Amino acid sequence: MRETVTLTGMVLVSSPVKEYDKRIEILTRERGRIPAFAQGARKQSSALCACTVPFTFGSFQVYEGRNAYSVKSGEIENYFGNLADDYDSLCYASYFTEVARYLTRENIRADAELLLLYITFKALQAGLVPLKLIRRIFELRIMSQQGEGPGLFSCIRCGNTDAYDVYMSEGGLICQDCAKKMPGLKQCYPLKLSHDARYTLQYIISSQPQKLYSFNVSGQVMAEIDKFMSIYIARYMPHHFNSSDFLS
Repeated sequence: MRETVTLTGMVLVSSPVKEYDKRIEILTRERGRIPAFAQGARKQSSALCACTVPFTFGSFQVYEGRNAYSVKSGEIENYFGNLADDYDSLCYASYFTEVARYLTRENIRADAELLLLYITFKALQAGLVPLKLIRRIFELRIMSQQGEGPGLFSCIRCGNTDAYDVYMSEGGLICQDCAKKMPGLKQCYPLKLSHDARYTLQYIISSQPQKLYSFNVSGQVMAEIDKFMSIYIARYMPHHFNSSDFLS
């Protein structure tokens, strides 16, 4: 008899298989992103119907097969169903799960990534932080968790903590003194961040997860962060996410 294990996670995507089954992907704390099949989950009378819907967070009892897991049962802790009532929130939620699918791997623990996804959905649900800011916070934080974040606390050449020029070819801050020694660098990505914008980005990378969505920014700072992240993602995460086409 195959051993059943209990995993904590969130359903990222769900698709129909055969007549009544579903294939889902779950981002789990213990085993990263896993594929799983739920037999009979498309039947309204099935106990698996509710717990195999995208964005469902909870615990899943599964057993491992040759190429995928099979869902035996699930216990929902948060459904996030109300996100489907708002088109923009639904589009952003779909984008976050698509990014999570791209950056996470099977059989590699995803404690931080799952927690980030969960609190991001809570922020979407609360509606207190602008959607565009939620997006940029999520992107920068998850890229940093994956070791793809920019160096934003000091000049990556000399360690000067007063650095404020950002040159993306280097992946981080370059101070004025170092920039003068690299005449070709300043023409590559002459993007400068204000003190407030740089502090905000530093806060996103270093703050406790529960405090990530506890602030707002001015329109000017939001514009700087938005431009910065657009450039950075285009260079260091060059992947087209289909759901991003629908973001406002």
